[in-house]
Amino acid sequence: MLDIVLAKNKTRPIMDRKKIIVPLVLASILSVAYFSAGPRVPMDNDSTSSLAIAEKEREEAVNEVEGGFGSDITLADGNVISISEPTEWKPKDFNALGVEGRPQIMTVKFTNKSSADFDMSYFAIIESSFASDLSSSCVDVFELDSDVKGLPEDPIIKAGASAEFLWAIVCPAPKGDALTLTFSLNESDIVTLTSTVK
Repeated sequence: MLDIVLAKNKTRPIMDRKKIIVPLVLASILSVAYFSAGPRVPMDNDSTSSLAIAEKEREEAVNEVEGGFGSDITLADGNVISISEPTEWKPKDFNALGVEGRPQIMTVKFTNKSSADFDMSYFAIIESSFASDLSSSCVDVFELDSDVKGLPEDPIIKAGASAEFLWAIVCPAPKGDALTLTFSLNESDIVTLTSTVK
């Protein structure tokens, strides 16, 4: 009988410690999760937190370059890009289009006038729209038979060098519809150009 009482007294302190340790461990896990996995975007009306300031700096870093199709567009670093007016395109392999619409093609020419190499891998159409249907957009097309490969094989344009390549899209829009294309040129420069669907 005495052994049973002693056994009970020995286990009671262990049980009490578990009741204290378990909540402490849970509290630690929750606090780590709260402080390390919180929101990675600023909250509404937040303009002072480090996240909000970083977001604002990223937005301010974007430089909207002005220009038009077929004209030389000078970037902030002095480099020059020219994107030809979109024209009607008939690919050799129509299956490459993927979607129905009017195929358009452009010639992109880039001249590196700076003293540093330029990475063309940022070049892309990041937004497209046309007047008849603002909810739809154009789709990039790559078709090797027509030499429409997208970016050059080596996207690094050396200082003083230039590169020229074809860029094709298909737009589910009628001929003559107003067409707006926004291009990303590098980490900070974007340009929006307007034309019509051919």
